[in-house]
Amino acid sequence: MNIFLAGDSIVQNYTDEEFIAGWGQYLPYFLNPSVNVYNHAKGGRSSRLFINEGRFDNIKEQIQAGDYLFIEFCHNDDSSKDYKNMFNRLVELGSPDESGIFPVIPGVKVSKDYIPPEYIDALIHDDSIPDKEAVLNSVRSINNAYPYDTYYPYSKDASMGSYKWFIKQYIDMAREHDATPVLVTAPARTFFSDDGRIMDGPGLHGGNNFSYIRAMKQIGEETDTAVLDLFSYSVNLFEKIGHNDIHRYTSIKKGINKGKWPDDFLKELARPETVSENTHFNKYGAWLLTKGLIDLITSSRNPELYRLNNSLKDTEYEVIPPI
Repeated sequence: MNIFLAGDSIVQNYTDEEFIAGWGQYLPYFLNPSVNVYNHAKGGRSSRLFINEGRFDNIKEQIQAGDYLFIEFCHNDDSSKDYKNMFNRLVELGSPDESGIFPVIPGVKVSKDYIPPEYIDALIHDDSIPDKEAVLNSVRSINNAYPYDTYYPYSKDASMGSYKWFIKQYIDMAREHDATPVLVTAPARTFFSDDGRIMDGPGLHGGNNFSYIRAMKQIGEETDTAVLDLFSYSVNLFEKIGHNDIHRYTSIKKGINKGKWPDDFLKELARPETVSENTHFNKYGAWLLTKGLIDLITSSRNPELYRLNNSLKDTEYEVIPPI
């Protein structure tokens, strides 16, 4: 059996010397040797960009009957963030109906010389960037690097493709190959309110009660796809750890981010000039998220996960020491 992973920097593999880690790189430690994990996740990718770059098709060419496809996209899709990654990453949810259900709007492919007018307008009004044409040339270069003649563009009203539609492409592709899709909600970002709760808001999975997480759960229910709610698991975990200690589990934003684990990490964390981040995780944080994902699998009653449950090792294999 094979497990394919489609996702972003929260999922991807990193080197042994890096402090940063993704939950996907530790998944094999919990599985029997007969299970192969193919981690196609890559930092900075949204559900749309992953398709435009051909990474989706790389999985499509390899996945077979009986395999699993784990799908986690959110951080780079979140359109409530700054506009600068609008042209290649962001994916709008579209307007929800009166019940709060977000739409599934099919994507529309366009020529690679198309640049979203919303992006151009935002760029024009950005006084911090003097050379607008240089930025547009950079966008054209990125578009031209896509392996196909056309691509899926950003659209402000989601009329050229909504978040749930892009996620559904992964679900449909897996099932077309008699493989099993599994949706994974993205872990929370580690921003805390004054009362110690994980914050919701722009750039924190969409605001409006974590709208991108809700949309992922909705498409799971609508397509009868298993959903592993790593987001809720992470919220409970992070709030127990608390704001004062959470950066013992996250990666380093400003400072040295590689060395001998965990000694060099703790030395770097203790330096006054070191700045920790609120999105990515260090080796132990990623390990805890992987353990959480395994807990969600073992506790799930979804019959599609039974076979996967039977492929887990009988005992936990502690490989990342706590700090």
